[in-house]
Amino acid sequence: MTIAEVIPMIDSLPHADKFRLMQFLVTQLAEEEGIPLQTQVPQKDDSLWDIVGMAEGEDAEVARHHDEYLYGAK
Repeated sequence: MTIAEVIPMIDSLPHADKFRLMQFLVTQLAEEEGIPLQTQVPQKDDSLWDIVGMAEGEDAEVARHHDEYLYGAK
């Protein structure tokens, strides 16, 4: 089967199945390359969860330009 035959099949998948396919492919590639993957899911007691939701608002510009605001990157 060629990639040209596979792409339409992938396009027709629901998003959840596309994510599962991506996870499978990344896992296979990492295994082949000997790259360890993080398998632990962050828990609510992780200190990074303390910052989740701190910045709230309706302004999508902040999301689009966050690198510029945080690091001065353009």
